[in-house]
Amino acid sequence: MNVNEIFLSTLKKYNMIQKGDKIIVGVSGGPDSVCLLHLLVTLQGELNIYVYAAHLDHMIRGDESGQDAEFVEKLCKSWNIELFTERLDVPSYASAKGLSMEDAARRVRYDFFKRVRSEIKADKIATGHNRDDHEETILMNILRGSGLEGLLGIEPVRDFYIRPLIEIPREEIEEYLNQNNIPFRIDSTNLTTDYFRNSIRLELMPLIEQKYCPHLGKSLRRLSEIARRDLSFIKEEAQKASRDVLDFEPFCVIINIGKFLNLHEAIKYYVARFAIEKIAGDTKDFEEKHTALLVKFIEESETGKIIDLPKGIIGIKEYGRFVLYADGKDTDVPDYIYELSVPGKVAIAESGVTIEADIIPPDPNFNMPIDPNTAYLDFDKVGNCNLIARNRRAGDKFKPLGADGFKKIKEFFIDEKIPRRKRNKIPIVESCGNIIWVAGMRIDDRFKLDDRTKKVLRLRIINEGNFDILDR
Repeated sequence: MNVNEIFLSTLKKYNMIQKGDKIIVGVSGGPDSVCLLHLLVTLQGELNIYVYAAHLDHMIRGDESGQDAEFVEKLCKSWNIELFTERLDVPSYASAKGLSMEDAARRVRYDFFKRVRSEIKADKIATGHNRDDHEETILMNILRGSGLEGLLGIEPVRDFYIRPLIEIPREEIEEYLNQNNIPFRIDSTNLTTDYFRNSIRLELMPLIEQKYCPHLGKSLRRLSEIARRDLSFIKEEAQKASRDVLDFEPFCVIINIGKFLNLHEAIKYYVARFAIEKIAGDTKDFEEKHTALLVKFIEESETGKIIDLPKGIIGIKEYGRFVLYADGKDTDVPDYIYELSVPGKVAIAESGVTIEADIIPPDPNFNMPIDPNTAYLDFDKVGNCNLIARNRRAGDKFKPLGADGFKKIKEFFIDEKIPRRKRNKIPIVESCGNIIWVAGMRIDDRFKLDDRTKKVLRLRIINEGNFDILDR
């Protein structure tokens, strides 16, 4: 098949384009992007699409970069294509962010594409990655110790990005341009082995093809298809496991450690990836090493230990659970304090509950219903002060029912295995400066009922959906 036929076949095979699509073509001026633009412009009537071009001047190659921008501008004008341009100092950006020039250029380029897409409400962004790029990427990822996802190479379709040239060799692209007398630019940095990808393309791959594997490209593509097949199955199984292992709360994902540890090693990895993706939106900045580190941390770290992950996400190991927080923030609530009348009730927005107080006569047999969300106290012992409902404070202590002495609230929560993220949600009821009830958990022994009790202060939690102390 010729270039046109392969191009159309790829579009159909991966369902890349739909009628009416607005497509932005990333155009550097090099052969791949120019070929892609020409094919889409030539076929836009047949495909019923709208084609735009976007060019970013990276300011990496001095005058050459400026000449590339001028070339792309003239080319788009001659083909009557609307062009969006921007100029950014990538070398300075790379230095400030501590990135390689390749990584920095890729980041600013794709950010630029997204801005253009948002401006014109485009459907797709098309890039000129070809078959050789795909093969090089697979080999690069092998050398980097990639997992199965790295063996996929360059995906033909990812989100709104499409790669219509992904099945066309570089040599045939250049031949197409020469046959049609279409000019293009040569990036001089592509001819130096200073960059990792260039050294793979110019040195390593020719050596392997010459001495070890004449059909290296074909072998790499076959490896990619095998990885795609196996990965599809593993991800499907991991999705099933995730429904049993993962729970979700606002801004965080909770991993049941016991269930997680029983999973196959391969499934663990992708369950962890799913958890990260749920919080971060994608796993773009999470390399295989980050996921492997997270899995190991879940398996081996001590309770209370914290791990820092890309995008400011943190993980905390709790009692039987591992919690990933969005944007490095936990879900702890700020300090709160409410007055509670007797009788009366107060809604505590921070905890999602309402506490109700009333007076009832004592049961002569002390046959009070057992309910962790209901407390029975001696009203006369409590004192004639307004009740206060608040969350914990530094130095808080009380005498838990049945205990011989006082215990700090902090130590009580630790002993009861209350996760750190939930501790500020738990209402504490006090009277006359004394804690009388840790809501949903324990009353203070000093205020318990006895045979002299004349009035019973009943405190009740009305659960409004977010208070789950017993679910630890």
